[in-house]
Amino acid sequence: MKQLLSVIVLLLTLCGTLEAKDKAVFIVNPISGVGKQKKIKRLVRRNLDRKAFEYEILYTKRPHHATELSREAVKQGAKIIVAVGGDGSVNEVAQGMIGSQAALAIIPTGSGNGFARSFNIPKDPAKAIQVINEMHDQWVDTVKINDQSYLGVAGIGFDADVSRTFSNSGKRGPASYLLAVLSELPQYKPQDYDLVIDGKPLHKKAFLICFANSNQYGNNAFIAPNAKVDDGYLDVIIWKEFPPHAAPKLAHDLFTKHLDDSKYTEIFRCQEVILKKPFQTLHIDGEPCDFEGDVYIRILPSSLKMITPKG
Repeated sequence: MKQLLSVIVLLLTLCGTLEAKDKAVFIVNPISGVGKQKKIKRLVRRNLDRKAFEYEILYTKRPHHATELSREAVKQGAKIIVAVGGDGSVNEVAQGMIGSQAALAIIPTGSGNGFARSFNIPKDPAKAIQVINEMHDQWVDTVKINDQSYLGVAGIGFDADVSRTFSNSGKRGPASYLLAVLSELPQYKPQDYDLVIDGKPLHKKAFLICFANSNQYGNNAFIAPNAKVDDGYLDVIIWKEFPPHAAPKLAHDLFTKHLDDSKYTEIFRCQEVILKKPFQTLHIDGEPCDFEGDVYIRILPSSLKMITPKG
């Protein structure tokens, strides 16, 4: 009998039925963006390589719940953790994974999807799942901001005010974001800021200041055209005060990767920034956030593994 069992096990092994599968955990923000995430169960069932992966789909129920879920998935040995949502959701999922061997994958369903766009991850969820099937990974930088982390873009000034208005509107999608921009722009006044960039103090009056790991806000608005997520540097973009007649040209530059050519912008590449006692809201990957006292921002090179399209 023992010999017979050994033969059966051997045959099953040769047939591949006992081959171990990688665990993929999908963490879904059910209110993100414009509704693509509502079809995720069907899309995963139809498109994920079931021979290579076993999977679980989890849904967030409150702010920061995604971080709790991803941290637990890492403990349970998940090889891939998939963020299904926008930049804020992706950031929350990643915070539970930084420094681990688990790989972050993204199915972008948010309003801007700036971080996913940096890697040319498809907006079509079915095609984004095909990227997961390919299992091409790379290590990327993350950014530490006080005791939090982020992946893409943080900032203070006009864009942070817009993020607050957008968050309070209760509506998602690009149209709602545009309305938030238009409502804030007429009344917004540039502010004075004190920074320390790689140990050098700097005082500036600015429309906004952006701390960029990746190159865009989302929707192809390239606030930091030359930023790269794997170069070990943070790009600090200071958008200076500008006259009303310059606004159309600046908007054009923002969407055509030429903002760094404008006389109204200054760009610094560094590894650490201190923002001295800001009195305004910041945004972190599009989500408004308040800090007390100085804000310390530093790059963490090669601290997160990601699943990205080949090439």
